[in-house]
Amino acid sequence: MTRLEPAISGPCPTRRQFLKTALLGSFACAAVRLRGEPDQPALVAGSAGGPAAVRWLEQQRGQVSDRDFELLRRAQEVFYRNILATGDGGKPLPWPPLRGICPAPGKYRGVWNWDGSFHALAISRWDGELAREQLRVILDRQLPSGALINNIRANGQVRDRYGQPPVMPWVCALMQARSPDAAFLQRAYPQFIRFERHWWRDRGGQAEGLFHYYADLTHHAKEDNQAIRFESGWDNSVRWDDSVDLWTVDLNGFMVLLYRAMESMARWLSLPEDVLRWRTRREALAVQINERLFDSKAGAYLDRRRDTGQFSGVLTPASFLPLFAGIADPAKAGAMAKLAADPGKLFPGMPTVAYDHPRYESGGYWRGPSWPETTYFAAKGLKFYGHEKIAESLRQTILNWCATNTGALYEYYDSKSGKGLGEPQLACTGAFIIEYILNWEAHDNLAIAG
Repeated sequence: MTRLEPAISGPCPTRRQFLKTALLGSFACAAVRLRGEPDQPALVAGSAGGPAAVRWLEQQRGQVSDRDFELLRRAQEVFYRNILATGDGGKPLPWPPLRGICPAPGKYRGVWNWDGSFHALAISRWDGELAREQLRVILDRQLPSGALINNIRANGQVRDRYGQPPVMPWVCALMQARSPDAAFLQRAYPQFIRFERHWWRDRGGQAEGLFHYYADLTHHAKEDNQAIRFESGWDNSVRWDDSVDLWTVDLNGFMVLLYRAMESMARWLSLPEDVLRWRTRREALAVQINERLFDSKAGAYLDRRRDTGQFSGVLTPASFLPLFAGIADPAKAGAMAKLAADPGKLFPGMPTVAYDHPRYESGGYWRGPSWPETTYFAAKGLKFYGHEKIAESLRQTILNWCATNTGALYEYYDSKSGKGLGEPQLACTGAFIIEYILNWEAHDNLAIAG
């Protein structure tokens, strides 16, 4: 997702040579290319993945199409290209001995809450330790309120006025299923309890039954509104043009996933009272979402203003989170599928605002291009509810765009032409490529519930 605020950039340090120059297969080729690209981040010794990464990639050969194998290769490569070895100006990094993967080496030199979670989700397929390190960089800096920071930069600067969407517990539960680590789970679970308490107490769950984004306020209206938008990850989205005081569909869907994950982790840790508590909150929130965030006139889940109760009327991929979270009834899911298949609305690129919205811009950051992650949640949700044809069309559109832009994995894509836009070599795009290809048949949004 977005990296949320103007980046603080500095001169890139000189690259170290790989310690090993004869890695197997594609990684050897990657090392040759990297030595000729001075604007890439410095690489840590041996960061080309090692034998486990090579074995994992080779296991995919012949199991997927040639196009998809090449996409998997590029996706895996970008994670190791984005491991930072030094801070800005050659100074020490703030997180060693942990290895932090930056979203992209140009503007986004740091570790982000949202991006790091999804980096970890993908990497846990072959390197559980490196995956857990991405979460630890953020968890080690948990605030007294229980909130998790937005990001920490390579120069040590921490953004903590606002967080990011609460996906880390859900990612952690999926990681635990893929690469179990009992000690890590026992350490992280109490932190996630404090994290949930922050959202429950400070973001509306307890008082209102639905959650909203917010930030520590300065009482400067422009800055505060920007901070709230930044917490959502949809920085300049049309969703915020009229008000930032919204119960948002995607946040509440993510909170359902959070509760599902907490329930799963509590079960693994043999905490039956906690299992019941999280299940109760999950079920209550699902009722609230369906009763209060579905606009029957529009036939869509939509954000709703907290001050007036009016629906926003802005259709985006965020509207599909109830499907991904598995809480929509079939009729509501069917209504969403019609919108997804409508060329005047969201087909074929699943833009970040509907094609027919008057403020749609095909390449305008969060005002109309396609982001791999938001498209994934929408497409996978549709697939879960049996709308296979439209879901597969959305999946193939984004994978074809990633494949056609051979020069880099881009931050987002023009939702009409498919041209890559934003930062190149974005690791989060790599993470979702892996999920599109290898997790498409699995009901990952439900399987962790047990």
